[in-house]
Amino acid sequence: MFSHASYRFVSLVIMFTLAIWSGFGQSVQAQEPDSLKGVAVFEGEGMLFQLEDQQVYFVGGYVGVMVVGNDKEALNAATMICPATIETNLATMVQSGHGRCILTDKDDNKVYAKWTCYGTPANCKGAFTFTGGTGKFEGISGINEFFVKTDVLAFQKTGEPGMVKKAGAGEAIWPEITYQLPSK
Repeated sequence: MFSHASYRFVSLVIMFTLAIWSGFGQSVQAQEPDSLKGVAVFEGEGMLFQLEDQQVYFVGGYVGVMVVGNDKEALNAATMICPATIETNLATMVQSGHGRCILTDKDDNKVYAKWTCYGTPANCKGAFTFTGGTGKFEGISGINEFFVKTDVLAFQKTGEPGMVKKAGAGEAIWPEITYQLPSK
C-alpha cells in the first residue's frame, strides 16, 4: 500500500517529533509507567465519495508508528494500521470519524483499539479505546482522549462520478495514554 520512501518519511517525522518532545522529558519521567504521552504520525489513502453538495465521505486506512514519552514503554515504536471512515461538511469543515486500529510491537504482540473523533481536519477530538490484545497485551483495556490532525496530499480522479482517490497524512496526539492489563 505504501512505498519504502513513505515509511522513511514517517520515520523522519517521528525523529523530528522526538527531538521536539525532548523538552518534555522531565514531566514524562515523573509520570507513572502506565500513564504516558504519545504521538503517532501516519499516512493514509482511500476513496472519497461526494454524498451531497457539501458533504463528502472518506473510506480508507492509515499506517503509522506510535511513539510514547518513555522509550522503555511496551507501546513505544508500535506500528499502527487503522481502517477508518470520516464524514466532512465542506461548507463548515466540521467532520466526524470512527475506525479501528491494530498496534503491533517489535515482538509481534498486538493491541486492538477503536476510536471516534469530532471536530475539524485541523483538530478532530475524540476517544481512543483499547479493546483487547495478544501476548503480553492480552486483556488490555482503557479509554484515552486524543486529537487528530489530517492534511490532504493529493486527489486522483477514478473515472466514477462522485468518487476520487485521496491520499493524506497527519498526526494523532494523546495528552496521556493510560491502560490496564489483567493481573497474571
